[in-house]
Amino acid sequence: MAQAMPNQPKFLPRIERNASVAGKNYVATASGNPFETDEEEIFSRHKMVLRVPSNCTGDLIHLVVSRNWLVCLLGTAERTTLLRFFLPRAIPPGEVTLEKYLSGSGYKITRVFLDPTGHHLIIALVPKSASAGVSPDFLYIHCLESPQAQQLKVRRIEKFKDHEITAVAFNPYHGNESTTGPILLGTSRGLIFETELSAAADGHVQRKQLYDLGLGRSKYPITGLKLLRVPNSSRYIILVTSPECIYTFQETLKAEERSLQPIFAGYVSGVQEPHSEERKTDLTYSQLRLFAPPNSKYPKQWAWLCGEGIRVGEFSIEGNSAATLLGSTLINLDFDKAMHLSYEERRLNIPKAFVLTEYHAVLLYADHIRAICLLNQEQVYHESFDESRVGKPLNIERDELTGAIYVYTTKTVFNLRVTREERNVWRIYLDKGQYELATAHAAEDPEHLQLVLGQRADAAFTDGSYQVAADYYAETEKSFEEVCLKFMVLPDKRPIINYVKKRLSRLTTKPVDMEAVDQDKANAIKALVIWLIDLYLIQINMPDQSEEWRRAWQTEYDEFMMEAPVLTCTRLNRKAVQQLIAEHADPHNMAQFAIAIGDYEEVVGQQLKAGRFAEALQTLNNQRNPELFYKYAPELIVKLPRPTVDALIAQGPRLEVEKLVSTLIVMETREQREQTQRYLEFAIYKLNTTNDAIHNFLLHLYAEHEPKLLMKYLEIQGRDESLVHYDIHYALKVCTDLNVKEACVFLECMLCKWVSAVDLALKFDMKLAKETASRPSDSKMRRKLWLRIAYHDIKGTNDVKKALNLLKECDLLRIEDLLPFFSDFEKIDNFKEAICDALRDYNHRIQELQREMAETQEQSDRVGAELQQLRQHSITMNAQDTCGICDMMLLLKPFFVFICGHKFHSDCLEKQVVPMLTKEQGRRLTTLKQQLEAQTQPQPSTLGKQQAMEIQRNRAALKTEIEDILAADCLFCCLLIDTIDQPFVDDWEQVNVEWE
Repeated sequence: MAQAMPNQPKFLPRIERNASVAGKNYVATASGNPFETDEEEIFSRHKMVLRVPSNCTGDLIHLVVSRNWLVCLLGTAERTTLLRFFLPRAIPPGEVTLEKYLSGSGYKITRVFLDPTGHHLIIALVPKSASAGVSPDFLYIHCLESPQAQQLKVRRIEKFKDHEITAVAFNPYHGNESTTGPILLGTSRGLIFETELSAAADGHVQRKQLYDLGLGRSKYPITGLKLLRVPNSSRYIILVTSPECIYTFQETLKAEERSLQPIFAGYVSGVQEPHSEERKTDLTYSQLRLFAPPNSKYPKQWAWLCGEGIRVGEFSIEGNSAATLLGSTLINLDFDKAMHLSYEERRLNIPKAFVLTEYHAVLLYADHIRAICLLNQEQVYHESFDESRVGKPLNIERDELTGAIYVYTTKTVFNLRVTREERNVWRIYLDKGQYELATAHAAEDPEHLQLVLGQRADAAFTDGSYQVAADYYAETEKSFEEVCLKFMVLPDKRPIINYVKKRLSRLTTKPVDMEAVDQDKANAIKALVIWLIDLYLIQINMPDQSEEWRRAWQTEYDEFMMEAPVLTCTRLNRKAVQQLIAEHADPHNMAQFAIAIGDYEEVVGQQLKAGRFAEALQTLNNQRNPELFYKYAPELIVKLPRPTVDALIAQGPRLEVEKLVSTLIVMETREQREQTQRYLEFAIYKLNTTNDAIHNFLLHLYAEHEPKLLMKYLEIQGRDESLVHYDIHYALKVCTDLNVKEACVFLECMLCKWVSAVDLALKFDMKLAKETASRPSDSKMRRKLWLRIAYHDIKGTNDVKKALNLLKECDLLRIEDLLPFFSDFEKIDNFKEAICDALRDYNHRIQELQREMAETQEQSDRVGAELQQLRQHSITMNAQDTCGICDMMLLLKPFFVFICGHKFHSDCLEKQVVPMLTKEQGRRLTTLKQQLEAQTQPQPSTLGKQQAMEIQRNRAALKTEIEDILAADCLFCCLLIDTIDQPFVDDWEQVNVEWE
């Protein structure tokens, strides 16, 4: 049956508000409420009342608990009854009588074992006496439950006759409610067996002997047997105890392996020996207990009650660790003193059994119970039993799943409640000087944590670990002044600095914004920050220290000053900080502070005054205020021309070039001029500035120092006057003053001063003059310019070859244009060939004109003939002719007939033609129709004859123009053919809407 398992059973003592409801439960509770105050003891004993059926009587002889299932045995001289209770719910207990397995056979019960699921029970049987004639045996009881009742099925396991079962190791990894899985059984002769028990009535039980610790001895009982698997691994550990020894076996099994035999294989073969610890004892028993947090399958601690006392340790959780049991703390129970006592005294002073909690061992004696702290071995609980009233104490058990502890006597069952057993653990660790553990256990209680941290800090200070002490003092609430006085006397200021920094961090953790905190807190933060700055500057500027010392402190100081809360505080209190740094005469940190708070103007000013120009330039580069570049760049470019221009270029478009003119005009040296020119080129070619002042400035520099670059610049700007970004007239004046002739020619051409441009070019470059003369678009101007070139080239030289070459270079010149430039005595023979070529050219042109005139006359005659034929052309209409658009009789309505033979009604043609008209034609057609409708048909009776004829002519003219628009071309022969490349549908969205 599935059920939820709470951490504490519901039968624990509580005050019931409704007694009638409580009376229906099978698990009763005692009175009182132990959870009333924080001063409640760690351990408190509370009586349980089990609702035992009325037909079950006798003393309680055994009790076991697991997973909230409580199984107990009640016995009388005639009858032994087993009852099974489920503690969280009031369901009837399971009941079975064992008398037929005991009295009639001469057996008595020695031990009872319950598996982790609470469904498999093993009862060890031994003969009542040596003369009983029976051998040791055991019973297996499988427990089932249904909503109506519980079923307890008892079986005697014959396979283990002659073996007294003294210990059982259940298998929590393969066991479930229907089967135990492979389990281990320990016997009184030191034998370890493997078997598996299940609910099947005819189930065949296998028995495998795995190991022999007794080595043939008739009495070597196994008192404890536990099976464990290391988390997240396949390593299994088996713990075995005898009265004087504890053994560990371990082996890694395959994932599919169920049997436990491979764990012992290496030990049986002698390849390895089990790890063992032997303790001398005169006790005939020992007890092994494990502690695992509730719902955990792997224990955290182990404890072994042996002849020395109680040995306590931890388990290894490493999958490949050779060691299993870690540590071993002995809790001395003074067994040596008990050896000299009488039997009765010894019985009262030696524990019968014990259970293990996380921090305590709870021991049951013959007449009392007590709890000992595992950490300091002090007794924290003691309570006696009144045997006459509650019966003789028998044993103590702990539910491994829920952690609940049960103590039972022959008459009564008690629940031993554990209430916050960790409450004083921090104090114990603190007293032992284990500060890490003390801190961990006091973390949830601020008051306790303060005590731990304070004592830990004092101890560290006493030991000379001043920096560690500072860290812990910073987390305490100790007086700030008291702690500071402790550290101020030390020569090493690192501890005091660390302490103040941590206290500052506590103040600024929430909120970081200084403006969001109250004034007292803001003042405290200010004081700490100012003091820390002072302490750091003292260390940085301390005399007789190495450079490495200064560099280390400087680095730490820089990091401190860049922290967000510190930066916020210093910005709000900049004057106080600047005054403090000034008192230390530390210009470097003054500059760094100015940079940190964004006061770059002050930084650059100080650096320039000190002559540290490179640092000033670097500071400018690190800030983002362009105004500082405008202010300080003129001074820097004098000292550092190239780096300054590099910095200006690096700023890119963030700087306005126009505002840098005051910087760029500083050109006292060639380097300064070159760097100025470089930045202007960057501004024009990279930043694409269009400011005419910048362009004029660069143009002037080019004209004065780089004429070749000037021409390249002019070509890049182009020859369109409206597109250039410099002043053409200013440029022409500069070039004229500096005698840059080629540039002057270029600029005069842009101003269309062609004559002066050619005249200037003829003075130094004939080729340029010819190129210039060829540029005007006006042929008359080009001819005029070429004549000037011819005059300059020929006049006075009478060089016939030059004249002939000019004729070849310019097709606008003729030989007759050049003859006036030669002297009157020049022989005509030199021009014979040129004159003949000119005459042949004239003759050719005359012939071409005559041919064109003849062709024109021929075409004129042909057109006249065609017009004459058209006057006589006619088309015959038949009564059967139809409209080419609507297929109706053509003569029924006005119509158009085209010379190609197509015929259309006038209205049908209009509907087809109007969509094909241009916008202008459409508007004109609409206007003509409106005018035609406005002019009514004249009535001779109302108008004069002359006026009626005038109206008639106007209407005829309008009709004619309308017809010219509509019937300009045949619809089929022209208009539709022209639209063949147009799509059938223009607006597909509209078509889709209509189709839907």
